[in-house]
Amino acid sequence: MSTFDEIASAFTSSTDWYAAVQEAQGRLHREHPRGIDVAKIGHAAWKQLTPLQQARALDDLFVAYICRLHDEERAAALDAAAAEVKTYLEGEDEYLLHSALNEVRPSGIGTDTVVDGVCASALANVLDELDLLRHRLVMAKASDNGDDA
Repeated sequence: MSTFDEIASAFTSSTDWYAAVQEAQGRLHREHPRGIDVAKIGHAAWKQLTPLQQARALDDLFVAYICRLHDEERAAALDAAAAEVKTYLEGEDEYLLHSALNEVRPSGIGTDTVVDGVCASALANVLDELDLLRHRLVMAKASDNGDDA
């Protein structure tokens, strides 16, 4: 298990903290319908908690912060890869995955169907999503060029 997974699995989800955030978010959005900084929501919610509730919610704050850092680092890595027109696919990766799926398709892909240790329905979804993303890119490029997709 990666360090990130270990941290994320420790998320305790304090119900008092969650309720305070929901209440503060609703109140502040009513007061500021054009939008509010999420940090202000957090401060307002934190002030509603007793010291004991704050102590119980502290772990959730650490996890949320680390999850946000992870998301920001992942986004930066993807931005860098996109800037250099990088692909993570190698040679025949996609062909091999489709071939593996085609071997199980005749018997059907159920929620418990596994291909080389991978859930077949998840693999099919990822490949379909890859096709959809490619299609969207083609449509976006055509739109940018004023062409009919």
